[in-house]
Amino acid sequence: MNKTIYRIMGIIVSFALAMGGFTKAQAIPSQPAQTSTRPVYAYYYLWWSAKHWQDKLGVNYPYGASPLPLPATTDFDGCNAVSGYAGNQLLDVPPALVSQDDPGAIEEDIRLAKNAGITGFWLNWNGDGTTSQTRTTVTYTRRLSEAFAASSRVGGFTNWVSYKVASMQPVSHIINDLNFLYNEFQNEAGWERIDGKPVVTFTGSRKYSDADVQAVSNAVRDRMFLVGDETRATLTPARIAMFDAITYYWSSQDPWGNPQSFDQIKEMGDKVHAAGKRWYAPLNPGYNSALLDGSGTCVQRRNGETLRALWNGNLASNPDGWGMISWNEIAENTHIKPMQKWGSVYLNVLSQLINPIPPPGRATLTSPEGSIGTNYTPTYTWNKVSTATAYYLVVDGPSGNVITKWYTSVDAICSGSTCSVTPKITLAGGNYAWT
Repeated sequence: MNKTIYRIMGIIVSFALAMGGFTKAQAIPSQPAQTSTRPVYAYYYLWWSAKHWQDKLGVNYPYGASPLPLPATTDFDGCNAVSGYAGNQLLDVPPALVSQDDPGAIEEDIRLAKNAGITGFWLNWNGDGTTSQTRTTVTYTRRLSEAFAASSRVGGFTNWVSYKVASMQPVSHIINDLNFLYNEFQNEAGWERIDGKPVVTFTGSRKYSDADVQAVSNAVRDRMFLVGDETRATLTPARIAMFDAITYYWSSQDPWGNPQSFDQIKEMGDKVHAAGKRWYAPLNPGYNSALLDGSGTCVQRRNGETLRALWNGNLASNPDGWGMISWNEIAENTHIKPMQKWGSVYLNVLSQLINPIPPPGRATLTSPEGSIGTNYTPTYTWNKVSTATAYYLVVDGPSGNVITKWYTSVDAICSGSTCSVTPKITLAGGNYAWT
């Protein structure tokens, strides 16, 4: 019988597939995650009442269906939206509509977020602008109160208040709201403090004049840690001085269509840090508000690659933390809250970025080695790696690759300290290497 010498070289490479602990396992990212110990927050909107769902889905949506149908279609990446119902503005819904007034609804979101590694929510709130308001004056305040209470029940989850000025309230309205907020909730354990002060983000501050922002700053910064929401254009030294920290609500940052955005974010972070202030960088999973406002802007989701690209790119700004846009801004399609269209995909991706799984060690090859018979179908055996969930087998022959295949720990036969596979591929004569 003829004998052939097989030169055995290299080490089998083993990788852990990051599953994220949720309902949909993700493929290995094409961009490796850069680790970060910085806190990660998510914008959390308090407007999801039964009425708000109806306002967004419209009168033609089949509310009695179970499970509820998706209200619109898109392409794979979440663009090119087509509504299935006249008057609808949403792309996604849960299997059944849940109001934030329902018992346990907000707490469930908090538990999901905490389990994914999110530090806390930026709770989007405003009051009625009067000096006589109470916890029951507006529904947002009741939900804010429940969010603080639920955070305390869950534990280990601390929030900021994202003060909402989308309707351009007058300065007196803003100051009255912030005074009420402080007086009513200052002792809440679920409201994070920095430098001993509860944290408020003045979301939309970039829309106000320097004089208006200065008036708000003068009124509350003695007892609140005030974070500005500014753009590259509005981030002047004078504006930075009015705040304790800066973020940027950039929900449509596009790493593919606008790669220079990373330099723009870094420029902002550098300016803020040079002034001795904290900087919180934005993240988003994608964006599409076409059904909401007719905008043609769409940032493709790309199965998590957009979120990974923004994490890696904006990390160059050396952020003190992250502001994830968003947990539940469903109308702009920036949400990561698990629902029907995307499932847990984007919460999983964020969790993997927050809590990257360290790569396992290398596996040591044991056999085959040396000279084996021709026309042979060998069993490949290596030492088991305890933290590996999959192994990548490569066999190179005289004419190139013979085998390139992933084997999960289920596919490979692992017993004791070794694993092995026997691919149904017969090797002909020649020199081979396997890794």
